[in-house]
Amino acid sequence: MTDEPKVKGLAFRSVYASFGKLRGERLQKLSLDEMSEPLRDGIRYGSLVSTGWYPIAWYKDLFQAIRRTSGEGRELIHQVGRQCTRDDMSGIYKVLAALISPSALFSLGQRVFSTYYSVGRVQVIESRRGFTHARWSGCYGFDESMWTEVIGSCEQLLELGGASHVRLRIIAGGGDHDDGLELTAHWS
Repeated sequence: MTDEPKVKGLAFRSVYASFGKLRGERLQKLSLDEMSEPLRDGIRYGSLVSTGWYPIAWYKDLFQAIRRTSGEGRELIHQVGRQCTRDDMSGIYKVLAALISPSALFSLGQRVFSTYYSVGRVQVIESRRGFTHARWSGCYGFDESMWTEVIGSCEQLLELGGASHVRLRIIAGGGDHDDGLELTAHWS
């Protein structure tokens, strides 16, 4: 692939804001010192805009900076994914989410994926009451933190749709250097 994969600026802003909500403004601001200069300046001076597309390397750098600053690992990134989805689905979207089934809401999530990432696609393989099986493919450049955020987001999306006791299981992928993820979700 000749072009580096890109991530929408909105995702950066959402992750950075969610980290602040979860761990406070002090740690949020400290994380800037852990970022590469272009990313740090983009966030600090507002030149990283919601509608812009930025290198996936910057997105991975954002997660690494959050992890280094907080001293936390995957669980925090999972929480960040959940928080991002809660924030993105606020207002009228939250009301609409409550009106459709968790599996239908999850299926809509596959369409949203391409608005945040320049690579990859999501396919819902099977979906029925209390169960969904999905596969992400072609997600070049993703790492464990990005997959962990995606998983947290999926879990929150199902809960916003009314699912309770959500249990997610990784079937394949979802680690560093994996360009795919296969995931099942069970809920009541």
